[in-house]
Amino acid sequence: MKPAKTRIRRAPNGAVSDKPVAVRLLPEERERFQARATRESRSMASVLRLAALRGLDECDRTNTPLTP
Repeated sequence: MKPAKTRIRRAPNGAVSDKPVAVRLLPEERERFQARATRESRSMASVLRLAALRGLDECDRTNTPLTP
């Protein structure tokens, strides 16, 4: 009898993983995210999520709007 496979969750606990958000990137932006994902052994989605959260935290901290 084969041992049961353990499901690996890629999203953090509590993350809404059944409602993905589409993001459009320029080719150069995509290359940068892909390079970081490879360097950190992460998925593109993970890197994008972490970068978005870091950026949002910075905007909240400095009370800076997202528009230039």
